[in-house]
Parts: sequence; C-alpha cells; structure tokens
Amino acid sequence: MLAMILFSTSNYAQETSLSSRIESATKSLQTLDEQAKSCLDKLEQPASNQTITSCNLFLQSIDGALLADYLSNCELLKSWRDEYVSGEFNPQENSQANLALMRGIEYACGEGALQKRTEFVASTFNLLQGTPARTQMTNTTTRRIAELEFEKAANKERRLIQNRMLEQQQRTNLQIERQWNRQQNELIRQEIYRPSLPSN
Repeated sequence: MLAMILFSTSNYAQETSLSSRIESATKSLQTLDEQAKSCLDKLEQPASNQTITSCNLFLQSIDGALLADYLSNCELLKSWRDEYVSGEFNPQENSQANLALMRGIEYACGEGALQKRTEFVASTFNLLQGTPARTQMTNTTTRRIAELEFEKAANKERRLIQNRMLEQQQRTNLQIERQWNRQQNELIRQEIYRPSLPSN
C-alpha cells in the first residue's frame, strides 16, 4: 500500500513538473509574440524612442533569458517525450495524463512551434533584419540562437557520456565488491574446514 502511495506521489510530481514546464514554454512564446507585436506597431508609426525601446526589448528577449529559458524547457520536455516514445517508461503510469503531456509538448515545443504558435515574431524579426540599422544586431541574435541550440546539444551529449562513465564505474565497483566477498567467503570456509591441531 505504501509503495503504491509513493509511486502515485512520484508520478504526480513528475506530471506537475512537466506541466509547469509546458506552461512556462507556452508563456515564453506568448510574451515573445506580445513584444513582437508591440515592436511592429511602433514601426508603423513615426520613428521615436518608444520604437527603439520596444524593438530592443523584443530583440533582447530573443538574444537573452526568455528564449534561453524556452529552449531549456523544451530540451527537457523533448527528452521526456523521446523516452516515452521509445518505451522507457513505467507501464503503470497514467497513460491518459502522459498523452496530455505529449500533446502539450508538441504544441509548445514541436517542430516549427516558434512560427506556428506566434503571429508576429517571424514577420517582426524578418522586418528588423531588413532594416540596415538592425542588421548587425539581428545577425548577432541569429548566431546567439544557433549557439544556444549547440550548447544544449553539447550539454546533453556531455551528460550522456558522464552517465556512461558513472555506470561503468558502478559496474567496476560492483565486480570488485563481489570478488572481495568471494575471497572473504573462501577464507571463512578454509578457516572452518581447517583440520584442528592435536592437543598436547
């Protein structure tokens, strides 16, 4: 009974964590789209400091923490999705809840989600790229996105290597422990079956 309660609690905690990441990723897209629309609206008006402020905020979000957080959440969510699809999950888990999570992940982080789930981001970004005063900044932003994606992939690969090394070390330690136990058992058996010396 206790095991079932613990399993249910753990499963619920995982679902809650994944759901919160889906919500966070979706919120990031919404915020980015709102900033893009604000910038686009200002670009349609006579140039002003407000235009620069709005568009800089949008570009900084792409180049900064907002997009980085989005990519980080999606990396973890996609990793869970890949494990689920490959069958690396407990068959007793709530399949309906998992399917709901899968739909949420596809919506927030699926292929082309940044363009599909936003209305103004792509058009505003492309418009700013075509503006000479913004060319250098947007080129930097594009590089930053590529760097973030590369960094995420590199971190994932490093974790895989570290996990393999840890597993190998654990196997080695287990083999050493078993060998030591066998030696100790053999010494004990020898001690037990050693002929007693005749008493004087």
